[in-house]
Amino acid sequence: MSSADAPAAAPALSRRVRRKLAIKPLFHQIDMLGVVHNAVYFLWFDEGRLAFALDILPLAEAFRLGVALVVVENHCTYLAPVRFGDELILCTEHRVADAYSARFEFNHSLVNLRTRCEVATGTSAMAAVDAQTRQALRALPDPIWERYTRLR
Repeated sequence: MSSADAPAAAPALSRRVRRKLAIKPLFHQIDMLGVVHNAVYFLWFDEGRLAFALDILPLAEAFRLGVALVVVENHCTYLAPVRFGDELILCTEHRVADAYSARFEFNHSLVNLRTRCEVATGTSAMAAVDAQTRQALRALPDPIWERYTRLR
């Protein structure tokens, strides 16, 4: 899709949308010190992004259109250890952009429900690419853009 074919930008969306997920660490995610292994946080952040991605681009449509959403950035700050049996809430937030920039950015906050303490924060980003050429898209196909602008 050329930039001339790009959908018109929606008027000043600039609003934040959130998804919350309950997380409970599994035994196989624990390291020899009895805490969740650092790599697991990125899997949890992936679940947070996926909650948005499926609203924007259902898998069947992604295959039909040949569009993929790929992770291009991942960051995590560990604030307190998470142990087996802890109950957590992952809050993932995205600011809906008023113009598509080939990138979806997310903020993550992981909170221990018992202590009410934030145990990790993070940021991540995805980009839409042509699944065949693996080139970044400059504009989303109209049906995807329309769903994106309606995110709640």
